[in-house]
Amino acid sequence: MNYRAIQLACPCGEVPDRILEVGVTSDRRLVVHFWCSSCSRVLFVSRSLSECAEMCPPADPGSDPHMHSPEDAQFLQSIGIAADTQP
Repeated sequence: MNYRAIQLACPCGEVPDRILEVGVTSDRRLVVHFWCSSCSRVLFVSRSLSECAEMCPPADPGSDPHMHSPEDAQFLQSIGIAADTQP
């Protein structure tokens, strides 16, 4: 699985020391709530789900997005999600 980090920065130019929360809104936006220790600001960054989809990297060549490793499948099943491990 490939992923691309979402770049977060405070208006002062510093990157956050810690992310306080990640959530979604009723109007289908991803929200990241973070703290900047350089200027003591609490910030929120919001992206639409379509913006998030545009930021996604391409899938691994030859990978099946519906297949999971046995460890991943076990974890998913432990939280009530059925997962395929067989091709």
